[in-house]
Amino acid sequence: MSKEENLRLSIEKLVHGGYGLAHHRDKVVLVRFAAPRELVDVEVIQEKKDYSEAYVKDVILSSASRREAPCPYFGVCGGCQLQHVDYNTQVESKESILLETLQRIGKIREVPLGEAIQSGQEFGYRVRVQFKVKNGKLGFYRWDEHEIVDIEHCPIAHPRINELIKPLKECVKYIRELQEIHVTYSPSEDKFLVKFVTPTEIDREFLGNLKRDCLPEDVVGVGDYSRLRTILNRRFWIGKEYLFIDVGKWKFRVSSDSFFQVNWTLWESFIRAVSDVDPFRKAIDLHCGVGFFTIPLSEKGNFIEGSDSNPWAINDAEYNAKLNNRDNVVFIKSDAYRHLKNRGGEVLDLVVLDPPRSGLERKEIDLLVNNQPERIVYISCNPATLARDLKALLKGGYRLEQVKLVDMFPQTYHIESVSYLRVQA
Repeated sequence: MSKEENLRLSIEKLVHGGYGLAHHRDKVVLVRFAAPRELVDVEVIQEKKDYSEAYVKDVILSSASRREAPCPYFGVCGGCQLQHVDYNTQVESKESILLETLQRIGKIREVPLGEAIQSGQEFGYRVRVQFKVKNGKLGFYRWDEHEIVDIEHCPIAHPRINELIKPLKECVKYIRELQEIHVTYSPSEDKFLVKFVTPTEIDREFLGNLKRDCLPEDVVGVGDYSRLRTILNRRFWIGKEYLFIDVGKWKFRVSSDSFFQVNWTLWESFIRAVSDVDPFRKAIDLHCGVGFFTIPLSEKGNFIEGSDSNPWAINDAEYNAKLNNRDNVVFIKSDAYRHLKNRGGEVLDLVVLDPPRSGLERKEIDLLVNNQPERIVYISCNPATLARDLKALLKGGYRLEQVKLVDMFPQTYHIESVSYLRVQA
């Protein structure tokens, strides 16, 4: 195949990245904007040694799952990959990808798959959004390059965040070298926090005037930040530094630099899934954040200890324990390895894991295997590293009782899951 060659292909299924999988002359072709079981004409746009990449030019025989994407930017904006496929097919495809990854990388022959935790809404679910800014444009990167698609609204963002886009575009006009705008919204309070990311410091008085004159009153706090690779560094903050968010009977304070789950429509079902464990005497929750899982889990046991390396999150978590009248919860600032090492030799009934995309470190797995807590609940945002880690844990004496897909990010290829493990007798 040569670049820009046109082909007619039969799409077999969806695979990681949101691509349609096809074969041509025994070579894999990954096709953007394809749907399962359809015949399409494609244009090859990139040649690799092991595969080619293409995109759909014309649909010859349409899939039953194909639909008209509701977003006018879909196909240009790189934020979503699956809007052209109905929601049930998205969930089924993600489950299939999760299973295949666990089998291929984890060598887990039979994966006990539980019922998927679906998003309560397939649109309007995001309460945290990171807008990119360049040359006066506010939006998201194109799927094929680092140019920005200027947008007026985003269907997967909460409707109230969409209402904020117009005043944010006013701010873009006045802040030189603005690179990003991060928005966090509380549906409970109907209030926002906004971060402006720039390479050089914004004048504090100027930003205060901008908050007053350009942004609505429900933006209760704004901050000036710089970015060093993946790390945001706060220069200063003006106004309120946190929001309160209700999840069922639980209430959480979430500061501007703390993490909180982005999909507000499945908060309660996600907590129920992670809390669906036997009663315990002692548990630890690594990567606990503001206590999103730790505090509800405390109802199931005598004592639970949460840890996180983010000091803002730990301050929030300690506050949230008092806010929710939980006196059997303790939070400590620590990374996962040090927390596990400090609890080495202690009898633990339950360990909850929610690591970054890179998964667990090998030394963390070794500590888990050596200490052998009775049960492990592993929350993952990356099936590949989950499969790798499960393989090591199963080899170390655990059995996998169940895996559930958590569809945290509808319309995108991202896959979150929760796995339940128990030590073998």
